[in-house]
Amino acid sequence: MTEAANQERIFAKRIGHALAQARSDSGMTQEQAAESLGVNTETVSRFERGHTLPPLGRLFELANLYNVAPEALIAGGAERSLHPATDIAAMMSELSDSDREFVREWVAAMCRRLAHQAAPSRG
Repeated sequence: MTEAANQERIFAKRIGHALAQARSDSGMTQEQAAESLGVNTETVSRFERGHTLPPLGRLFELANLYNVAPEALIAGGAERSLHPATDIAAMMSELSDSDREFVREWVAAMCRRLAHQAAPSRG
């Protein structure tokens, strides 16, 4: 197997896992997903097992069906978001104004400290 084919297989498995997780999180069965998409259950199963990569249009349909961002599926459901700032903003949106300000100030202080630590020392 070529390196490119191996990478595609790994990518398909990662997307498949993300699809299965998103479907499960949405409370749908493979049968329900297949019916909503107008495909047979085996198609959904092959996507989730990583045997077949869904076409891009179908990936967007799945994201919409499961109410997740398409990029989350493309990232393979990775723990790390493609947009950490968006994740942080979403977490902070549930805080009070004073708590949001506290977190903002703390993050700013930590960024300054870490940037200072990473800066090369001048001798």
